[in-house]
Amino acid sequence: MGKGKKRPRVPEQAAREDPEGEIEGFVEAGELYLRDERGVVYSSERDARGSLVTVGHWDASKAAIIHSAPAAVELPQTGLAPPPSTPHPPPEPLTFEAFEEDHCETAPEAYDHIVGVLHALAHRQGVKAEELRIYDPYYCNGAVQRHLAARGFHHVYNKNEDFYVAQASGALPSFDVLVTNPPYTHPHPQKLLDFCVACKKPWLALMPNWVCTKDFFHTTFSLEQLSGHERGARRGGSAPFFIVPRKRYHYWTPRGRRADVSAGGAKSKTHGHTNAALGVRTSPFVSFWYCGGISPKVKTKLSPPDGCVLAWSQDSLPPGVQER
Repeated sequence: MGKGKKRPRVPEQAAREDPEGEIEGFVEAGELYLRDERGVVYSSERDARGSLVTVGHWDASKAAIIHSAPAAVELPQTGLAPPPSTPHPPPEPLTFEAFEEDHCETAPEAYDHIVGVLHALAHRQGVKAEELRIYDPYYCNGAVQRHLAARGFHHVYNKNEDFYVAQASGALPSFDVLVTNPPYTHPHPQKLLDFCVACKKPWLALMPNWVCTKDFFHTTFSLEQLSGHERGARRGGSAPFFIVPRKRYHYWTPRGRRADVSAGGAKSKTHGHTNAALGVRTSPFVSFWYCGGISPKVKTKLSPPDGCVLAWSQDSLPPGVQER
């Protein structure tokens, strides 16, 4: 990706010049902080200008941080974008091999449910929503760019290229957060989760309920994390959490992408309503958003999106979506 314009800072908490005297690092609740000789406590992450960011002060009598009240920030919970009306572009030949059953794109309403998370991540990065760099490594027909742009996120990288080849050659784009609906055939979910953990970036992946029952999921994330027993796991820790819709998500196959659907074969009977802007509707799996790599400070800003349950651990997933 080419060089972009300077990324503007979104005001968060007061930024300060480096104080005189020594600054020491310390850990509280599993997170690193900095403290100066006066007891002022700073985030371990500097702002976009390289300045320290004050988060509170040290109370020696309680041996704890007294956090400053954060600036009020409105985090939209839904995108409220109008339904797409422009016919989707004809599918272009893919530059990589793919199974036809994997040719499905995410429904627009599923993106509504992660708008709040994306705004919180942009705020944490110190950028506006339209400057947040979003990466979807799996290409189908480019709907992710159209749907996220309609919700105010215009910096989305999703190209007709082989993710695994780009990964192996070191040609991946720079990004702030990964948002994707991967192919569900083996071994794509496992390879995606391996990448998500290795990249050390926030990630949101729309995947079926059966993914969290697989051995590879439990080896990627410890049982202690998944059960919510990790210290501070409700909104802290490193375990993934889940955004679960109360109404089952549909998927959309771009018209012309699947030969067996276009030709009126057996699969066409399982694909229902057709929409010129989205394609042919199907709903093969119960699915929800798996979310990880997100700091506790961002998690504290989150609340359940309209029409969703926010499950902080696998044990707290609603019974209706758990794989039987």
